[in-house]
Amino acid sequence: MNADKRYSDLLDYLVQPKAHDHSGDKTICYLTFSLDDIQSVKKRLNEGWLDLAKHRDLEPISLSLHEVLKSFFSQDDYRIEAGKDAVEDEYEMKDVYESLGENLKNQQVIENAILSKQEEVKQLKNGVLFITDVEAIHPFTRFGPVEQKIYNQIEVPMIIMYPGEVSGSALKFLGFYPEDGNYRSKHF
Repeated sequence: MNADKRYSDLLDYLVQPKAHDHSGDKTICYLTFSLDDIQSVKKRLNEGWLDLAKHRDLEPISLSLHEVLKSFFSQDDYRIEAGKDAVEDEYEMKDVYESLGENLKNQQVIENAILSKQEEVKQLKNGVLFITDVEAIHPFTRFGPVEQKIYNQIEVPMIIMYPGEVSGSALKFLGFYPEDGNYRSKHF
């Protein structure tokens, strides 16, 4: 099934009344697509898919994880200082890179950005939070652990634009991370 059809099915799912669902009590949906389709999915999202959501009386708000990380790293004092010293040494640079990922996770930067954007979405009658540029979080984390940390705090429908594969009820981030079946969400 192509991405356009899966997206249409996802929108149908969002606008239908919900009965008890195996995926949990939150409306969290993953639109999966291959790595080869990252650019075309971004283009479709910006050139029509958000409008399709609006035509179904949904009010989409987007959060780019690339922008979240870019903002965080541009202001991270550790990155600025340690990065200058490590530029010439491959091993030091690897340590700096790993430390940056730990800072990102320890400060729950991604989780806090999503919860903050959720507040904006909650003000809308039929707001939906679109999480985009998920590939930007590699190699620091996967989205599954992020979802697990904030699951009980999610109060709005959320669509994660997920580069990866569906394998049964599990997801495989970027197509090469190990399968993760801990997502409590609907996969398209």
